[in-house]
Amino acid sequence: MNTKLVLAAVDFSPVSDEVCRVAADLAAKIGATALILHVSEPEVDYVGVAPPELFPITEDTAAKVIEGRLRAAREIFESRSVSTEVLHFWGPIVGTIISEAERTGAGMLVLGSHGHGAFYNLIVGSVAEGVIRHSKVPVLVVPSHAAEKVSSEEHAETRQTAVPVQGVHAGV
Repeated sequence: MNTKLVLAAVDFSPVSDEVCRVAADLAAKIGATALILHVSEPEVDYVGVAPPELFPITEDTAAKVIEGRLRAAREIFESRSVSTEVLHFWGPIVGTIISEAERTGAGMLVLGSHGHGAFYNLIVGSVAEGVIRHSKVPVLVVPSHAAEKVSSEEHAETRQTAVPVQGVHAGV
């Protein structure tokens, strides 16, 4: 495990910018490099059902949009002088995040939570929960309400909270 690599998994939802800010601040404080990872899950339910002209976004267009969003995410890290690499994969989201964390030897994963609730997570599932269950490294989850609070209170007072992580002991 490379404790000097922070992997930030982003989905370009409203919480993603806050995930990048938190991961970039963490990486800057510990002198780590960063990896921004976006995983796109293919819409296999629609493959072969309708002609491609009915879908307004082509794979090339999607790739350009993703590239632009990853570039914007990278700027958050670079504004804090953190050396950053970006990756995009098509595939199962949880499995890809876990495999990339293992492949790169990331020391920590940072990702967002949408806060949909227990019923939604029971039916659809939660990426954050899946990553927490399968990760071999510590996972820092940024709740969606954190992004809302930051955007509404730009100059809010910073508060530190200690959160116990199984298998990790830290002096406060």
